[in-house]
Amino acid sequence: MKKTILLIFAILLSTSFSCQNSEKQTELTVINILGAKVYEKPTYDSKTLKKLPVGETIKIDQQIESNEKNEIGKEFSLVGKWIKPKNNNGFIFSSDLTDKEVEIGTDEFGKVFIDLRGKLTDEKTEEEQMETPMGKFPKYFEYKYYESGNYTYIEWDGCFDHIYKYEKLSLNEVYHQMVSDYSILMNRNEISIPSFLEKDDNILKFEGRGATQDLTIENNENGLITVSSYDCT
Repeated sequence: MKKTILLIFAILLSTSFSCQNSEKQTELTVINILGAKVYEKPTYDSKTLKKLPVGETIKIDQQIESNEKNEIGKEFSLVGKWIKPKNNNGFIFSSDLTDKEVEIGTDEFGKVFIDLRGKLTDEKTEEEQMETPMGKFPKYFEYKYYESGNYTYIEWDGCFDHIYKYEKLSLNEVYHQMVSDYSILMNRNEISIPSFLEKDDNILKFEGRGATQDLTIENNENGLITVSSYDCT
């Protein structure tokens, strides 16, 4: 009898733990810094009810598979499904959401940002002496390693290269991270985000803001997604 009671208790405990984990997995966070639109019906042709701000969390009540896409520009769109949140009227397209841990904050200019890179696990710097017609000059390298990828910063001859490589983020998540990293705050607190230019094979090209040049997202077949740009003084 005692063994039976212990067995029943173990089953109930396991079921409770499983339900808690399942509930946790259904929580999603808005990662679109411009906000996630809530539609009256699960289609982009439907009326927009409101926007959920970046950082808002929801719990999934229903998921609806869809052939619709979040069109960013010609030949570039984000795929997903329609999400019906619990205790919330309307539907949200999942490309504006993530199930990963995300840091939400504001920078020194007051612009909101997201950070999906995770914890910083290591960093290092290097310096190389480069031969030029004018003599030897130093080239600086800075490397940062995160849970979801790494960042390389190169300073040389008045120009600065920025290279982010992501191994554990989806294209949707990388796109929103890029928008967060490269957007700027305008007058009247409006956020200006990079605009999509064109797709060249597996490379997505964007027009950066400010001094940013050659802003691209390269979506490799091995799952590695690279965001790169440079700027010069």
